[in-house]
Amino acid sequence: MLLKERILIVEDSFIVAYHLQATLESEGYIVLGTQASGEGALQFMESQRPDLVLMDIMLNGDLDGIETARIIKLKYNLPVIYITALTDKKTIQRAKVTEPYGYLTKPFEDREIFTVIEMALYKHNIEMRLKRSEERYFSTVRSISDAVVVIDEYYAISYLNPSAEAISGWPLAEAQGKLLYDVLNLQNQETGELHVNPIQCMLGNGRVNTMPENLVLRTRQGTDRPIGEGSLSPVIDSKGRFTGLVIIFKDISQRIEHERLIKDFENGRMAALLEGQEKERSRIAKDMHDGLGQMLNAIKMKVNAEVKGNENAALLYKMIDEAIHESVRISENLLPSKLRDFDLATCLNSLCNQIEDSSTITVAFESSGSRIGLNQAQKINLYRIAQEAINNAVKHARPSFISVQLHEDEDRIRLTIEDDGRGIPATPKKPSQHGLVNMRERAEIMGGQLTIESDTDRGTLIIAEAPAVNNVLTHAQI
Repeated sequence: MLLKERILIVEDSFIVAYHLQATLESEGYIVLGTQASGEGALQFMESQRPDLVLMDIMLNGDLDGIETARIIKLKYNLPVIYITALTDKKTIQRAKVTEPYGYLTKPFEDREIFTVIEMALYKHNIEMRLKRSEERYFSTVRSISDAVVVIDEYYAISYLNPSAEAISGWPLAEAQGKLLYDVLNLQNQETGELHVNPIQCMLGNGRVNTMPENLVLRTRQGTDRPIGEGSLSPVIDSKGRFTGLVIIFKDISQRIEHERLIKDFENGRMAALLEGQEKERSRIAKDMHDGLGQMLNAIKMKVNAEVKGNENAALLYKMIDEAIHESVRISENLLPSKLRDFDLATCLNSLCNQIEDSSTITVAFESSGSRIGLNQAQKINLYRIAQEAINNAVKHARPSFISVQLHEDEDRIRLTIEDDGRGIPATPKKPSQHGLVNMRERAEIMGGQLTIESDTDRGTLIIAEAPAVNNVLTHAQI
């Protein structure tokens, strides 16, 4: 026969203790010993650990059974069954506080004590298994890097794991019981406004939902920490009732900083590339002006001096003159000399007049705000954006009207190019797409952005905005 659990009997009546021991051993239980006092029971348990304690309430010594049971539960977490003749209300109320696993009133039948013991051992075993499961669960939750917040059905904090404590700045002991919105102060990252309740609309649907993006958490210390990759998981009981919510999210500060560094690196790389392109444009423009241009002028003078009164000579003279003008135009497009001497508004107005003179398209320019001293890099980048946008419209959109607007103030500069042409197709050709990418890159390296709105019926609107004082590329003088 398999031996059953080990039991300690704490009973000050020798006869009752002896009878209990004999009865239990006849059923296969192991009786580790009997003690007549609470002090003796606690001393006994220092060396031997039973699976269950049968405890009389009235004992010899200073400790009664209830106080002894309280210490046993606190120190050893063992199941205790009271065996006593006391049934008054005051004693029962005291005994209930210690959460006993049974309460037998003397005298009792042998079969009755076997039943209570088995139920107590089974209940304690289930509780211990549940406790171990909870400990494994909370150990897992505590160890993960994601922040985990658990709230009850009244929006009160039930649990914060260490990551949630670190991100929010709230220790669990202080946050527990507080309303969720006193601990998780969520704001829109772009506007700074308090976010519309991201949780209440999720309650009760039984699904896992993602939290909105672009959220920052205002910590207890008053700092903002961007969060992301969040989810909301309602806790539903067996009857389908909402009993709480599990909120999981990550602190994405490091990821955002990493992305910013990558973007700064890419902007720096693009700035260097564009600087190289502009230098090469300058070199080619100078070669055309000083080399090809001078050579054509010399040929023109030679033809004019030596060939006279001949129609073919006159035609040759005219063709050379046109070649000179074309070389000047190409040189000017490669690097407009006026960008070195005039402000951006004057240069853009000249560009619009040049396009209008060489085509049948009306190109209007308008300038507003106070003209400020932009650095050469910004002037060239904004000029190239306008140049690319206008040329794309002329070549691909077939517009009848193009409007270019420049607004300058102390903090920000905005360039707008709008046409009434055919718009940008959904799948543009590679050259056009390359031009759009080039414009966007120029806007980004200035610390700004490029917005493109296009419709096949209404044309295209391009807006380039950037800080008036470029703090991103102080080194790039392209």
